[in-house]
Amino acid sequence: MRRKRFWGWIRLAGALALAVLTLTGCTGTRGAGPAAPTPGFAMPAADAHDSWWVYRFCIAWPPEEKAEFTVDLMLAHAVVKPSLEIFAKRFTYWRFHRRALRDAAGHRFTVLFYTDPETAREFYASLEASPILKGLREQGLVTQVIRDDPDAPVRPEIGATSDSSWSPALQRQWPAYIMGVSLMWLGLVDEAVNSLPPEQRANPDRLAVYRAAEELVLALWFKEGQHAFFHHLSAVFGYRELLIVKPMRF
Repeated sequence: MRRKRFWGWIRLAGALALAVLTLTGCTGTRGAGPAAPTPGFAMPAADAHDSWWVYRFCIAWPPEEKAEFTVDLMLAHAVVKPSLEIFAKRFTYWRFHRRALRDAAGHRFTVLFYTDPETAREFYASLEASPILKGLREQGLVTQVIRDDPDAPVRPEIGATSDSSWSPALQRQWPAYIMGVSLMWLGLVDEAVNSLPPEQRANPDRLAVYRAAEELVLALWFKEGQHAFFHHLSAVFGYRELLIVKPMRF
């Protein structure tokens, strides 16, 4: 009986999804490539002037020291989040990228977003007006910012910032996935900061505040990540085998 009920729900969900597809119609094609997906059927449709834009924060990383990943959290929550709250509704997609390697690029925290040039220009101006960013630069924690030129878009395809080694379909659809991941991570950071005791949140050493929040987020990742993230992602794909081509740190 439970099995029949389960498949009944699956058939109902499929019928509802088909109805939504019928009501929403299809996204028109873009001159620069395949039409942008519309996850949730609520995203703005990309037009011929849209492109991916990046804003990179270059973070100090002295030799012989570990990368200070806490700065990433502070940038995401205290600098980028206030601007996202204003502009995200004008983005088709947005996401974060974190990296720290001993190479020419070093430690960088990047926000990428897909929109029109004018919105990109306004978003850049909003980020650069942040007093938190100004303070991080004065402290030498952020050594440089790198941004695109809104007058010269170079990434118009929806999959342009995905890994070029992936299949074209995955390159086009991946932005929806990683935007959700970025939004969830930012939400966890926000909840962690707000859960700190008031006296700890009031600490004038803002990096110490975000270090405490980071410990909470990483504890959640360690304890609950297997089920919340890996298990449920596997479930979406029907619990099928996954090829691991090289050892990696999950």
